[in-house]
Amino acid sequence: MEAAVTGSDFVQLGATRDGLDPYLDCARRRSLRAVLVETPAYLRWRKLLGRRPFDLEIGVEEPQDPEQVREALAAAQVRPALLLSGFERYVYTAFSLARSLRALPWPSVGEDFRPLDKQELRSAVHRVAGHLAQPRHLLLGAETGGETEEIGYPQVIKPVDGGGGLGVLLVRSADRRPAALEYIESLANYGGGEFTGVVTEEFVEGPEVSLQGVAHSGKPILLSVCEKLTAVEDIPDASGLAGFREVGHIARHGNTVSPELLELAQSCLEATGYREGPFHIDAILGPDGPVLVEMGFRLSGGSLVALIKQATGADWAELVFRIHLDGEDPGQLVEPDGTKSIGQIRAVSEDQLTAAAEIAPAGCSVQVLPVGPTPSFAELTADELTILASDITRHSGSVGRVLVTSAQDGDVRSVLSSLAENRRRD
Repeated sequence: MEAAVTGSDFVQLGATRDGLDPYLDCARRRSLRAVLVETPAYLRWRKLLGRRPFDLEIGVEEPQDPEQVREALAAAQVRPALLLSGFERYVYTAFSLARSLRALPWPSVGEDFRPLDKQELRSAVHRVAGHLAQPRHLLLGAETGGETEEIGYPQVIKPVDGGGGLGVLLVRSADRRPAALEYIESLANYGGGEFTGVVTEEFVEGPEVSLQGVAHSGKPILLSVCEKLTAVEDIPDASGLAGFREVGHIARHGNTVSPELLELAQSCLEATGYREGPFHIDAILGPDGPVLVEMGFRLSGGSLVALIKQATGADWAELVFRIHLDGEDPGQLVEPDGTKSIGQIRAVSEDQLTAAAEIAPAGCSVQVLPVGPTPSFAELTADELTILASDITRHSGSVGRVLVTSAQDGDVRSVLSSLAENRRRD
């Protein structure tokens, strides 16, 4: 069953936080009016940051509320041909609206599909593919009907519907667990809303990876697999608590992925009923195989769209539009270039940018991509600062990206690790 495309607009619910706006480029290549829906506070912040404007930008106080978005689109006489999420916070609303408005990607995405939060994903994967490893976990404050044994320490406590690492805490001992819950309760979700729940999970040690791909007819097409560099950062004014932040990635072509990770991707699609569209999956490479961390139903942030294109030649956003809007098979991906390895790190100081060129070994190319100056927070009102508090915490402070390319995978890892260590000293 295919939806009849009657609209002439592309609607993106939620702005990208890395500023790349790949869907905007796809819409303009197809002469679609590009519409962005966001909170008025973030739309103003985006303008102060100098981001490219959409053809129409609509401010909605609570973009996580489907009815508010529906009313705003109707008032602006927007007729969506395709409606996608640009940010994790609003992925639930985007799929719900697409279905109710009979806009793509419904129904090819799956007539009964709805994105699952972190706890729902765990339960769904356990039902469909119980042999796949997951951390022991417990939904706090409710009966789970599942894992109830003692998880042990250290453990990870996080909101079930957060994004970008917001509120994800490493708790090293039982006496710090109440403080962790209190800290999460003090946070607001993006846009100023509340979290819908909190889950605690076993802390699994091992190398971290992420998969980037598109689902097509219920099968995963993997564009890339990224080795992740993650920093554990003490949280100011929260003694004994630490959070996680992704600071860098090394990207490889999806054709290089192991059979175990490919099976993990397929099982996640089957468990969620997700048949068509972008996805990313985070996993830890444990001693007995990959351990599922979480899954997202959108393009990754953190400038990964650009890194993947540079590493593999694949335009992730363009593939999504071809599948959803053009009804095309994604076809054969560009074959991997075995002569190079490429990675990136998010720099937070000028010292990191300067050090990048100085520490690179012979044959290693380093490209520094600075970002524009961050506008003063004094330009925001008190109400805007409250609404943007989580964005400021998780998505500000970068002075640029450092891209490292080499024929030697070890050289890229060495440079990025050294820069990450420089970040910790800063």
